[in-house]
Amino acid sequence: MEHLPKKSSLVHETALTLKEWIRTGMLSEILPGELQLKNRLGVGRDTLRLALKLLTNEGWIEPGSKGVQRRVLSKHKVPPQAAVKELLPVTFLSPHRVEHRVTLLELADTQLRLTEQGRSLRFLSPDIFHLKHPERQLERLVHAHPSAAWILYITSEPIQRWFADQGLPTFLYEWPYPNIDLPHVVADWEAAAFHAGLQLIRQGHQIIGIFEYEERRPGLLAVERGLQRALSTADNNARFVVFKNDLSPASVARSLNQAFLLKERPTAFVLSRAMQVLTTLSWMVSKGIRVPADVSVVALANDTWYSELYPPLSYYEPNTKAFSRDIAQRVLELANTGVVTQKSVKIPLEHIAGSTIGPAPKL
Repeated sequence: MEHLPKKSSLVHETALTLKEWIRTGMLSEILPGELQLKNRLGVGRDTLRLALKLLTNEGWIEPGSKGVQRRVLSKHKVPPQAAVKELLPVTFLSPHRVEHRVTLLELADTQLRLTEQGRSLRFLSPDIFHLKHPERQLERLVHAHPSAAWILYITSEPIQRWFADQGLPTFLYEWPYPNIDLPHVVADWEAAAFHAGLQLIRQGHQIIGIFEYEERRPGLLAVERGLQRALSTADNNARFVVFKNDLSPASVARSLNQAFLLKERPTAFVLSRAMQVLTTLSWMVSKGIRVPADVSVVALANDTWYSELYPPLSYYEPNTKAFSRDIAQRVLELANTGVVTQKSVKIPLEHIAGSTIGPAPKL
């Protein structure tokens, strides 16, 4: 189910964007018509009109009249070129030198809205994510790359904590570690794992394997919580087994070998990353293991190429439009004001039913 932002929040965020466009000279003398503005902003007519009313009351624009376009009041006019030069980019900090296509899709709204303001979205992948004490490197990084705001993606706890302690305008495109209070938008992995676990339990699976990345990140802990909640509804013998890998095909294959050599092996696997899927399915084909007759498979992460798989994969995906919109709203507010007034949210994931979940085999 899509959770829309409160209208008051959307009006406030729309007004902030319009003010920034005026400050930067993107809107200078005369405002475009309402139809053009609402299309550029991606909001409804009522939201735009309420935002324009706020700007009128605060003295940013002249009152509107029928058949006459609104004008920007002179005290807020800024030479466009001078203003744009002052606009700092937003920096996306990630361990990946090439970002995943789903990540780029979910950031599309943010990138578009920043471009409209005269800002850019800059991607950085410094070699610091493995460091236990990255403070000195982070100081140099921030000094070398002045930014209106920072987006952190798959970063370590020390990195999250450093940005929080420095009071830098920071947004998490990931789950926060405990006791780190930074704005974030995340997929609700716990609820998805709970739903996946219930499906498997109803099919008679008692031992479920989870494929996780080596580092126990907050998102993976949420997956474990969700599965544990599901298993608690079954009898005392139900349990899950964690298999670690570094996401490379060789390490995923080693985990699969390890799992199938166990005396009491898992009869179902929950995959936490899209890049585990193809290795898992191709490895099973190479070993003559049938899905779902011999083992069931469900993926918590989504990717665009899943539609090419046969039999169809069972997986979960967020509402990309809602995800992209909520990220953009918070990043824009952070870049423009230095704070985020909107609450952090967990985006529900929709189950895409496939043919890779079946009854537990008799071993």
